[in-house]
Amino acid sequence: MSGNGMRSTLGISLWAGQVRGTAVNAQTIMRPAVRPQLQQGRAYAARDLFVAAYSRFADSCRTFDEPGIAVVAVDEATGAPAGIVKLCAQVQRPVAAIVGRHDRCDLYLAHREELSLRQLAIVLDPVKNWQRGASNVRYRVLDLRTGTPIVDEDGKPMRGLIAEGPAIFRCAGYAMFILPLGDPTDWPASASDAWSMLPERVYLDELENAPQGSIPQIRMPRPDARETYITRTGGPRDTGMRLAQGDAAGVLELHTPNRQVTLTIGHKALADGILIGRYSRCDATEAAHEDHSLSRVHALLIQVDDRLLLVDTASTNGTFAHGEPARVVVFDGTTELRLGKRTFVRWRWVG
Repeated sequence: MSGNGMRSTLGISLWAGQVRGTAVNAQTIMRPAVRPQLQQGRAYAARDLFVAAYSRFADSCRTFDEPGIAVVAVDEATGAPAGIVKLCAQVQRPVAAIVGRHDRCDLYLAHREELSLRQLAIVLDPVKNWQRGASNVRYRVLDLRTGTPIVDEDGKPMRGLIAEGPAIFRCAGYAMFILPLGDPTDWPASASDAWSMLPERVYLDELENAPQGSIPQIRMPRPDARETYITRTGGPRDTGMRLAQGDAAGVLELHTPNRQVTLTIGHKALADGILIGRYSRCDATEAAHEDHSLSRVHALLIQVDDRLLLVDTASTNGTFAHGEPARVVVFDGTTELRLGKRTFVRWRWVG
């Protein structure tokens, strides 16, 4: 289990005037994003956005000497950098960050209404050690079942991705650059040199390349390779209410003061991710409506390899394990969590 030590694993800078604690956090406006255009009738190229923003984030990334990733957001319309969150990988415990328009999100992006309040979850796998120069950390990005999908560099919508190494995608008017940390030589003085050092991104589809959906079956690049393999995956949006799809994996129990709800969840749905919250896009709304201390999108339940994780998605009233606030919890056979003020969650494997 990981507790409130999560805060020490994140470094956050906001560059577009966002001020926490002042936002209304109004309901998400669900409408298609309009990609901004230049006067010449074309969108800003990823290279142009990267080079223009490089001076804002290079110094802080250069001094980061432990394995991790930086997530940099750049406004597509103006080319102005909007913010960065740096995640430091931990030994034997996952790390997570939330991106969205809610002012409790780690990467808080306030100026585009097409961005959902809680748009993306980024989950970083544990590492074996903190040595400088260790191999790239594996991470995944998941769309939290929003109305505005992630779009890859070829314009193809995605619901999630898994990668080791740099990744670039666009979402709701922002270009997102995910860049590995830990090696200062990756950050030369020249922005153009830094761009030229990025390996080519090669996109794969999980189901096409691994019929059983097993990511380890896909060959990952060597540390010195000039390619990054980015695997397009499913995500919570794929799941919908089809929680029992495939063989049953386990049972999720939610206890509110006035109600108990038991959900049987299949292996496929558990791998895609389950959303818990009061919003209609969540899977457990029949229980969540009983407790108004729950956020509209409160938590993500997902199986990552042999771990079952519950990730607090920047909720207002928090998630607690053994009375302590937690961002990421690894379920074991005895874990009971409190979501918000009055909802308790248990998980039980079956079979």
